[in-house]
Amino acid sequence: MKSFASAGLLNLVQRVIGAVDPELIAGEAMSDPFARGIAPARSKRNLVDRAMEKHGPGLLLSVGQHLHLIGDTPVATVFRRSADPHVLADKWRRLERYHHAFHRIKIAPLGDEGWDCRRYGITSKPTIGENCLVAGVLVGLVEMIGATDCRLQVDGSEWRAAGLRKAELPRGATLETFRIVWAPFQQRERPALADEPATAVNMADRLADLLATDVGRSWKIAHAATRMAVSTRSLQRHLAAEKRSFSTVLRRARMRQATQLLTGTATPLAEIGYCCGYADQAHFQRDFRRVTNITPKRFRDMAGAFLPGAKIQ
Repeated sequence: MKSFASAGLLNLVQRVIGAVDPELIAGEAMSDPFARGIAPARSKRNLVDRAMEKHGPGLLLSVGQHLHLIGDTPVATVFRRSADPHVLADKWRRLERYHHAFHRIKIAPLGDEGWDCRRYGITSKPTIGENCLVAGVLVGLVEMIGATDCRLQVDGSEWRAAGLRKAELPRGATLETFRIVWAPFQQRERPALADEPATAVNMADRLADLLATDVGRSWKIAHAATRMAVSTRSLQRHLAAEKRSFSTVLRRARMRQATQLLTGTATPLAEIGYCCGYADQAHFQRDFRRVTNITPKRFRDMAGAFLPGAKIQ
C-alpha cells in the first residue's frame, strides 16, 4: 500500500519554504488541496529533507506558525473546531490512519497541559526533518484552537512557539520523542444544553445539531450525553422513544456535512470522508451509499447539473 501526505500540508510546506528559499521549490508543481486531497508522501519528504539539509531545523519547526495560509481548507477547519487538545490529538491520529501514513505519532497526555509525543515508522523511520515538521505543525495546531504559552521541549531544551524559527537542536537529537506543553487550557465547549428553552425540536434533532458543531470529531454517545447534561442511558431512552439511535443520528449529521461539501465546494472526495468523521474512505462510501443508494462521486456529478455556481471537481 502506498503512503500519502495531506495535499494541504504539502501546500503549506511549499509556501513557507518557497518564501524563504525559492530555489528549493523551483520546478515543483504547487500542490492544490482543492484539486486533490492527498499527494505522494515522497514529494513532501524530498522537499523537507532538502530544507533540513540547507536551513537546519528552525525553518521546518516554524511551518506550524503559518497555518493561516491553509485556514480555508476543510481539514484545517476540522482541526480548528476541536474543543480541546485531546480531541485535536485524536483527529491527528485519525488523519494518519485515513491516509495510511507510514510515519505516525503516539501522543500521551500530560494531564491537561501537554503531550508526550513519540514518532515511529510502520516500515521505515521518519527523518529528522519530517519529525521537525510534524512537531512544529502540532504546536501550531494547539495554538490555533486557543492554547497559550505553547512550548516545544526536546532533550532538555525548550522553545516558545514564536521562537521556533531560530531553534537549534541539542547534539544527537532526532525529535523521535518530544513534548508540547501549554498553559492551563480554557475549554471552548458551549454550556450544557439542558437549560436551553424548550422548543418543538426533539431529542434526535438536538443531538444532530450538537454533533454538527464538530462533525469531524470521533463522537461517542457518552461525550454527547455529557454535553446535553443527561445520562447516557437517558439519552438512549429518549432516542429509542423517537425511533432513533445514536448511530443513525450521527450518520444523519455526517451526511448533512458530506452533502454540503459535495455540492457546494471543490473538496476532493478523498478528503470529505475524513472531514465528516469517518475512519476511512471505504466506511464513508458505504454509509453514503446506504443513505442515497449512489456513490459520492455519482451524487456530486448529478448535483453539479443543478448548481451552476458551485465549484465542482
